Amino acid sequence: MMFPQAITRAKNYVLGHKKELFFVFLVFLLAFGIRAHLMIYQLMFEFDTYFHARIAEYVIQNLTIPSVDPLAYYQVQGGATLPNTEFFWAFTAIIFKIATLGSAFSKDTWITAVKIYPALFGALISVGMYFLGKEMYGKKAGATMAFFAAVVPAFVYRTMAGQFEEDSLGFLWLVIGFYFFVRSVKKAEFNKETIKNSVIAALFFSIMAWTWQMFLLVPIILIAWFPSTLALMWFRKESNEKMLNLAKNFAIAFVLFATLATVFVGPDWIGTTWGYVSSYLPVTGENLQRIETPGGDATSVFSISVGEEQRGYDFWGNKYNALIVFPFLALLLFIPYRLLRKKDDYVSFILFFWIVVTMLMAFIRLKFTYTFGLPVAAAAGIVLFEVFEWVGQRPGFEKKTVAFAFGFMFLVGIAAGSFFVAQNVPTIEQNTGWKESLYWINQNTPKDAKFFNWWDEGHWITFIGERAVSTDNRNYILKADIDLAKLVLSTSEEEALGILKDYNPDYVIVSEDLIGKLGSLGLYAYNTTNRNDPRITKYLSAGLPCSVSTDSLTKKVTYNCGGNPLTEEQYNALPSQWISQPNQVLQTTRVFIYRSPSTGSLFILNNEANNTMITRFFFNEATLKNFEQVYSNKEVKIFKVKA
Repeated sequence: MMFPQAITRAKNYVLGHKKELFFVFLVFLLAFGIRAHLMIYQLMFEFDTYFHARIAEYVIQNLTIPSVDPLAYYQVQGGATLPNTEFFWAFTAIIFKIATLGSAFSKDTWITAVKIYPALFGALISVGMYFLGKEMYGKKAGATMAFFAAVVPAFVYRTMAGQFEEDSLGFLWLVIGFYFFVRSVKKAEFNKETIKNSVIAALFFSIMAWTWQMFLLVPIILIAWFPSTLALMWFRKESNEKMLNLAKNFAIAFVLFATLATVFVGPDWIGTTWGYVSSYLPVTGENLQRIETPGGDATSVFSISVGEEQRGYDFWGNKYNALIVFPFLALLLFIPYRLLRKKDDYVSFILFFWIVVTMLMAFIRLKFTYTFGLPVAAAAGIVLFEVFEWVGQRPGFEKKTVAFAFGFMFLVGIAAGSFFVAQNVPTIEQNTGWKESLYWINQNTPKDAKFFNWWDEGHWITFIGERAVSTDNRNYILKADIDLAKLVLSTSEEEALGILKDYNPDYVIVSEDLIGKLGSLGLYAYNTTNRNDPRITKYLSAGLPCSVSTDSLTKKVTYNCGGNPLTEEQYNALPSQWISQPNQVLQTTRVFIYRSPSTGSLFILNNEANNTMITRFFFNEATLKNFEQVYSNKEVKIFKVKA
């Protein structure tokens, strides 16, 4: 009896909300369509995607999560442990098994699913923003939140097709949790319905905790919201009963969430949350210095060398475009105005602190700019809602002016999101030779082969090549990065083999771009953040990309290398094999200039850089005895270790 009744209720709801559901469907299509643009590529976006895809693949095939990583950090005794991302792997694996009706595993089908998932999650989160905004302020606010969530570049970024990571899913549970929490507290009542909504909110917040570490936003925002709202109610001289009702609903949601989060991820999240607040709240000189330091740690080589650890504010134009005006308007004008004007608003402080916390995070670190994307969209919702409330009784000209302004911002949003996605090409799809090299590894090396590698491509090698690596993009242990850097900078085979002794690899894989990064590699080799260290500054290395043009009349070929024109004869006269003596003078310094036969680039090196193993590898020093080149393609070379 229950099932037919449920069908009848669902049918009646659809018939009664046809226009609303049609709009929601359009939002879903817009959000999914923008993100799905990257499905034109064969493989996926970013690096961590390949790690999560590999572990979820194990779950699909074995119906269990490995206790340790089967491929990465093969030299670690007992194996490298995995991060606490079990829910994401299991959730996506289960959906895949259901969608494929439990058929035999196909890696090509799995790669397609991995590209679809993030765009699907991003579209669902955008739809969720509609219902959250509708519950907070009404349909107009919800529609605006949903639209801008669909297009704001910062949020689009982590939910683009192929960006298969736990953060592409994590905000779905946050938005749903906020929706039910708002339903629980918006009227300051306490009854069966508010209790139910508090419990459901806690459950979804807990699922976020199980999915992604960014669930720390939940306790920070709720703990800030609760006393602020109580203080506002006291200022308004509201009844003690309402204040108690609000407190009881908050207590149910927060205590249940905290309990379940502790069960799912352990009690350390409490200290982590407090540590973040105490370390980055800009109230002390020490905290301000930490904010200005990449990664917050001036002694960490990762902090100064990993791009996402840089200050986020410098990238706001790219991540938010003109839409950045909305959170400032919301914080400085519209949320305070609403809280003073509306005597029964108990939810706007949620939005206020959501914006404040994530704005600070996005200012501090590039990697956190993603978290500020949804608050930008939410801010747009309250700004539009309050503006239209204000112009409701105004003359027609003022209404048209406001409508034109918001229409223009809608167009800006669509353009910003569409342009942003089009400019992001998956790194693996660039013409570097890496994709072809990975497939070669998969098809031409023993299944138990071990690779000594730089961390940048570790996830690629393990997922596509399906071979063991010494390090990957997690940087699980610093020693593996240090030793690869030492190998690259070593000046003899004997020294290189000594470094490899702890790893016993079958192959060494290197990329040509490392030649131009000897300074950065020196930071790792000597584990220092001092770029002026004389052990590092002694290296002079630069790579110049070359383009080729042919004069239509004379048919003469010209190579333009970093703005320097060379005739075909001059270009071909430069060596492509390793030499021991300088062949050019640059100002007053004798240098080595090579042309790369595989990529066409020029490399300018001083004597110290020329003597490194990476230079010998790429310019085919004939005397190498213990490293046999077995594969070369554009920027990639693979050497079999013979000793």
